[in-house]
Amino acid sequence: MPQPATHAQFPAAVSVAVEQVTLPGREAPTAVVRLDSTQPGGLIIWSSAALADLQAALAGIDQSAVEAVVVVGNARSFGAGANLEEIRHAQESGDAEAFIAAGYHAFGVLAELTVPTFSVITGQALGGGLELALHTDHRIGNAAGGPLGLPECRLGFFPGWGGVHLLPHLIGPEAAINMVTFDSLKGRFVKPAQALELGLLDVVLDASPKQEGWEDAWQRAVVEILNDDDAQDSGVGALSADELAAWQKAIESARTKAHKIWRGAAPAPLAALDLMEAAATQTRLENGQAAIASFNDLVTGEIARASLRTFRLVDSRSRKTPDRPEAPGRGVRKVAVVGAGLMARQLAALFAQSLKVPVVLTDIDQQRLDEGVQWVADKFAQQAERGRMSSADAETLGQLVTGAREDADLADVDFLIEATPEEMSIKTAVLSHWATVVAQDAVLATNTSSLSVTEMAQSVPNPERFVGFHVFNPVDSTPLLEIITTEYTGDTALATAFDLATAMRRTAVRVADAPGFVVNRLLLRMFDPVLEALDAGMDPKEADHALDPMGLPMTPLQLLDFVGPAVLLHVGERMHQAYPQRFHVSPWMKAVVDAGLTQVLPPRGTATSETYLVPAVEQLRRNTVESASASAPADGDPAPGHAVSQVELLQAVENALAEEIGIMLDEGVVARPEDVDVCMVLGANWPLYLGGITPYLDRVGASERIRRRRFNA
Repeated sequence: MPQPATHAQFPAAVSVAVEQVTLPGREAPTAVVRLDSTQPGGLIIWSSAALADLQAALAGIDQSAVEAVVVVGNARSFGAGANLEEIRHAQESGDAEAFIAAGYHAFGVLAELTVPTFSVITGQALGGGLELALHTDHRIGNAAGGPLGLPECRLGFFPGWGGVHLLPHLIGPEAAINMVTFDSLKGRFVKPAQALELGLLDVVLDASPKQEGWEDAWQRAVVEILNDDDAQDSGVGALSADELAAWQKAIESARTKAHKIWRGAAPAPLAALDLMEAAATQTRLENGQAAIASFNDLVTGEIARASLRTFRLVDSRSRKTPDRPEAPGRGVRKVAVVGAGLMARQLAALFAQSLKVPVVLTDIDQQRLDEGVQWVADKFAQQAERGRMSSADAETLGQLVTGAREDADLADVDFLIEATPEEMSIKTAVLSHWATVVAQDAVLATNTSSLSVTEMAQSVPNPERFVGFHVFNPVDSTPLLEIITTEYTGDTALATAFDLATAMRRTAVRVADAPGFVVNRLLLRMFDPVLEALDAGMDPKEADHALDPMGLPMTPLQLLDFVGPAVLLHVGERMHQAYPQRFHVSPWMKAVVDAGLTQVLPPRGTATSETYLVPAVEQLRRNTVESASASAPADGDPAPGHAVSQVELLQAVENALAEEIGIMLDEGVVARPEDVDVCMVLGANWPLYLGGITPYLDRVGASERIRRRRFNA
C-alpha cells in the first residue's frame, strides 16, 4: 500500500531567505522574504518540505521589529504552483489532505500577520503561486511579468490553498468564477495589465526584474502604498445583503453555464463553485477546512488521476519526443512553401517567425502569389499593432518571406513543403517537379491532412527524404504536428521534421501513413454513428446532445459547422473508400453539400422548438429519412436510428472510438495509446479534464467491451 509522502521523497526545491531592509524614506525596517529555486533559473514549485520552510521563515519574523513584510520571487517566477509529483503520490496513497493542509498552514501564517504584507510578483504566478500572493494585503506586478492564473480545474481539481475563498472577496465573485473555472478549463490566464484592471494587482511597474533598478522600483512602490493610509486595509469583511444577493446570483449563473458547457462531465469546477458559494459567509479557516476535505475526494478520484496523468504526458512530450531518431537532422537555412493559399501563407509566416530564415512562397498564379506575400507582411504588421512584437521585428520578419516562380530561386532550399489543394494529381505533379530542382538531399514534405503520403513519396526521386508534415488549422493556436512516415522515410528526414517541430513550438507525434492519420480518422469515426442515427430518423436535438456526458467543447453538429459540411463529406468519402465497413457516407450530409449549404445549425439564440436545424437542412434531413423508409422492405426491421436512444448512441460512439483506436494500435499507426491521447488533446481539443481519450474509454468500459482489455494498465 502506498505510504504518505515524506520530505525526503520530495525535498524543498525552494530557498526561503528573510532579511531586514530599510525602504527609501522609512525609518523602521521591512522584512523581505526572498523566494528562489534551488535550481539556477528554475521555477518556484511548492512541495511539503518547501511549505514547511516557508512556514518556519514567516513564523520567525518578529513583527514588533518590522513595519511590513514583503515576499519577492525570482526573475522567472513568483510561483508555478504545487509539486505535481507529490500530488500524484498523494493520489496513489489515497490521501492528499496532509499536503493541502500544509499549504493552508504555511500561507495562513502570512495571512495572520498584523503588519502590512506585500507580494512582489516578479514572473509568472500560477496556481499555488497566485494563492500565496492572495494571502498578502497588496500585490505589485510588472509589465513584463508572466501570466497570472489558476489552472487547477483543468487538471481535475481546484485551487486548494485558499484561492476559492480569497479571490472572490478581492475581485468580486463573477470575475473570480471566470478565473477559477471557465478560464482555467480553457487554459487561459491574465496578463499583468488585465490583472490590474481586475483589481488583482495594486500596481504594475514598468521596471522588469531582469533590469537594473528593479529593487529600487518595487521598494518605492511599497513605500508609496505604506504612505497611503487609504490603502492599508484589504482584508475580507462581512458582505451586505445586496452583495450577498449578487454573489449568489453569480454562482447560480455560473452553475447554469457550467451545465451547458460540461454537462456534468467535469466535477472540479462544480466543486469549486460550491466552495466559492460558501466563501460568501465563511471565514478563510472555515472555508479551508471544507476545501481540504473536498480536494482530497476530488484529487484521488479517477478523473483527476487521468487528467494529471495526461497533463504530465502532454507536458513531457512538448519537451522531448520518444520517436525522434538519433541521427542528426539537416540544418534548415532556407524554406520553400509551394502554394499561396491560406494554409501556405500561414505556414510561411510560421516558418519565418520560428526559424528566422528566408522563406520562399511559390505558386503558378502570380496574383495569388503576390497576395500571399502581402498577407504575411500584413499579419506581422498586425501583430506589431497589437503589441505582440516590435515594429522593427515585424518589418524584418516580413522581409524574410518572398515570392518566386523561377526554379533557380528555390534551388538552394533545405526544406520544401507543399500546401496545395487536396488532390493527389496536383500534389504529385508539384512534388515531382520541385524534387528535381532542389538538392538531392533537401528534405521534402507534404501538409496533406488525409491523402496517401506513400503515394506522394513514390512520385519523387530519393523518397527517403520525403515526410508528411501535417500542421493543423488554426495554425497559430493548434500545438499538434503529425509527422507521417512511410516505408521509405529515412532518419535524416524524420529527425529534421522533429527538429522543425521543436523550433516551431509544436508537439510532434510520429504517425505511420494511413488514411486520416490519427485526429481526422478518430473525429470521423466519432461522427459516423451520429450521422447514421440522423439519417435513420433520430431527432436532431436528441442526437446532437447524446454525447453531452462526454463533456466535449462542442456538440457534434457544432463541430460540423466549425469544420464545414463540405470538408466533412470530402474527408468522410475518403475514409469510406479506405474502410467501407466502418466509415459511411451520410446521404443527408451529401444532400446538404450538394445544395450548397454551409451551416446546419441556425445562428445562436435563434433555434426554436419547431426546428433544431436550419429549415432547409431540416427539410433535406426529412427527405433523407423518408427516402430510406420508402426503400426499406415492407416486412423488414425498422431503420436502426428510430430505436436509438441517447444512451445507446453515446455507447455506440464510445465503442466506435475504442474499436478504431484498437485497430490503429494493432496496425502500428501509432506506437502506444499515449500517442493517441496527445494527438486528441492537442489536435482535436479533447478536454484535458477528461484525462485523455484512452483513459476515458477505459473509465466508461468501452475498451473492455470492444477489446476485452483496457488501453492503460
